[in-house]
Amino acid sequence: MAIDASVPVQPTGQHILEATDAIQETISPLMRSVIDLDLAERVGRALHASGYPPLWTIEPSVHNLRVTLRGRVPSYYMKQKAQTVVLGIPGVREVCNEVDVACAR
Repeated sequence: MAIDASVPVQPTGQHILEATDAIQETISPLMRSVIDLDLAERVGRALHASGYPPLWTIEPSVHNLRVTLRGRVPSYYMKQKAQTVVLGIPGVREVCNEVDVACAR
């Protein structure tokens, strides 16, 4: 059975990760820093655009496409919401959620 060459093949998630790894290995440390800074800025904008004011105080940092979130929110729901927002951003490889929850007494 012949395969029609005109049918496009979509890469799987694993292929995309492998391609991203290959690109990361070939770019300079300076370019990697620029990419991380751009991603950190996009994460900050996404947290502000989320519509949840408690997320506005979260400080993102990025290293090799891995986002670390730090700050304090009033509930575990807000902590999870921050992580969900960040995971929806193209280019984010991993999220380390170090956000503290300040429980009201």
